[in-house]
Amino acid sequence: MADDPDLELVLALQAGDDSALRALMDRHREPVFRFLFRYTRSETTARDLAQETFVRAYFKIARFEPRARFGTWLHRIALNLVRDHSRSRHARRELLRAPLEAAADHPPASATDDPRHRLERLDRLQRVQAAIDALPKDLKGALLLTVFEGMSHEEAAAVLDTTAKAIETRIYRARNLLREATGLGAAD
Repeated sequence: MADDPDLELVLALQAGDDSALRALMDRHREPVFRFLFRYTRSETTARDLAQETFVRAYFKIARFEPRARFGTWLHRIALNLVRDHSRSRHARRELLRAPLEAAADHPPASATDDPRHRLERLDRLQRVQAAIDALPKDLKGALLLTVFEGMSHEEAAAVLDTTAKAIETRIYRARNLLREATGLGAAD
């Protein structure tokens, strides 16, 4: 893809310039981490998987072909790693005892907010997070990539190896399942 802002760095890395890897990591570290964190709900696991994503990208860079953006290719590596991780027994144990870290990071809406409102918000966040966790993998991936990572339907389709129309359908289905599971309407 000629419009890939990372293409020059990728070509440099393919030619043996290891400093290009540092530049690519600087650009993509946070988006990859956020994506993995939303899947795993564990900061430690997300950081480990993000590091492994870059290691795999480094060793597979010779096979990268600019049919898709580098960032899309990198997210695909991350997705494969998180899927492998989620199949492991360790991941299932970790998920059962993991706190809702994302909810703790959200400050109250205002300084005068009373504890009851904070608890209601926390409850709503927990229901949404549990509902997202329970989504089928294909729906969860489409939702996380587009809604939370801001990818276009085309970019998410490239990561998930499907079509943009399939991504649109998956997002629609995921949102409906989330509404049903949480009891929250579109206005919530």
